Amino acid sequence: SIYFLTLVILQWGNMFATRTRRLSVFQQNPLWGPTRNLRLLAAIPFTLGVVFLFCYVGWFNRIFGTAHIPLPFFFIPIPFALFILCMDELRKLVVRTCPSSIVARIAW
Repeated sequence: SIYFLTLVILQWGNMFATRTRRLSVFQQNPLWGPTRNLRLLAAIPFTLGVVFLFCYVGWFNRIFGTAHIPLPFFFIPIPFALFILCMDELRKLVVRTCPSSIVARIAW
């Protein structure tokens, strides 16, 4: 169950990191502007709801062999998701500032 929760939270970081190849998440803002995509923000509580459904509903617990997740375990994957987002933002910065670098050639 904790692995499933971790996968879901890390995918949030991946979702925001891989929206574009070169533009930052701040340049390609999902909240407002021409690139607004509110479905991304709706996906976060939806996927968290799926985690709660699979981990806290007894019927699903018996079928999938899941169990309750202690509250502190919900916060452990968040720094890793932020790390994924920050590393991809750093990669995008290098690609934007040095378009002929080795990083730009191997990135995508």
